[in-house]
Amino acid sequence: MTVERAPRKDGVRLDEKDDAMKRTSGLFLTLWLALALAGASCTGDSTGAKERSAAGVESAADAQSGGRSTAEGLAPDASQASSAAFAGSSAAKGAAEAYGALKVELQALQQGATSQEKMVQALQESIAKLNQFIKAYPKTEEAADAMLQAAMMHSAVGEFEQSIPHLEKYLASSDPKAQQTGYAHFYLAESYKNVDRLDDAQKHYQVYIDNFSDLSPRVNEMVKASLQDLPAMKQLVVGQEPIPFSVKDTEGKSLSISNYQGKVVLLDFWASWCMPCRMEMPNVIRLYKKYSGRGFEIIGISLDSDQKAFEGFISKNDMSWPQFYDGKGWQNEVAEKYKVRAIPATFLIDKDGKIRYRSLRGPELESAIEKLLKES
Repeated sequence: MTVERAPRKDGVRLDEKDDAMKRTSGLFLTLWLALALAGASCTGDSTGAKERSAAGVESAADAQSGGRSTAEGLAPDASQASSAAFAGSSAAKGAAEAYGALKVELQALQQGATSQEKMVQALQESIAKLNQFIKAYPKTEEAADAMLQAAMMHSAVGEFEQSIPHLEKYLASSDPKAQQTGYAHFYLAESYKNVDRLDDAQKHYQVYIDNFSDLSPRVNEMVKASLQDLPAMKQLVVGQEPIPFSVKDTEGKSLSISNYQGKVVLLDFWASWCMPCRMEMPNVIRLYKKYSGRGFEIIGISLDSDQKAFEGFISKNDMSWPQFYDGKGWQNEVAEKYKVRAIPATFLIDKDGKIRYRSLRGPELESAIEKLLKES
């Protein structure tokens, strides 16, 4: 699963990467390069500018993509920051040599990917190889680093459930004062946030603020912003009612979720410049044509700031459902209410007006729509 994420508080622009890259080494540098191509995030800053972030590239025209909430410079390579918890293995020399070879292999694998889809495949293959290394060299410093890398890659491709156990295991054995431990708390908080375990996310954000606030000013901004967003996000977990809004659609008609009582509604935050949004849109169009006569509706919330591009995309793709566009980009009125920091972001609402699913795409989205339409 790929998304575009706002670099204002959730990433680093590539034009800022040089100094941060000097602070990275080994596989983290490989991961930085991988995320720059992976297509794991669509993002926009506070000015609405479509810039590339260290978490990814951001525009459909110039291949916008990237990873979720990667931090400035990422975490330091754990293999270069000694941790007593992982030292002392008799296999340390063999593990170090094997890990060095693995880094070279993964870097070649990821740099050889020439498209978003191929990069996602490369990251998934990298995860498999890292897991094999962890099993072959358990309880070594290199295995700990591999665990953290695998967790970050899972996060980059939207596999947050898989990222969590790696990070939890890493933190259970890591040096509580080490820099990479701070970054692990940050990534774990981000993963928890993305699977709606918001109390757990808050706990690890707070650990970062209390113990690691000197690691990176940019990460501090991100953590503070996430802590501020959590109260609103807790209103948007599965089972809750969506936050109400009342706006005018592009035809001047009233647009509100309350207008769709008794319907299954997909609230879709997107933008014409967002590559992951564009990739998923044919599926969304197909589902609308298939199910709109059976009680399924879509409300589109566009984070475009270029009206001509927005209208052209709508017309070209025959997107006939209501759209809200105010030209404010990431400061879109409804997006601000929903604290949308990454797109596509979707909320699937049942006939009783409750949020039942979030961020579904492809076959999973169709299955969920069918299930909700069958409910009385």
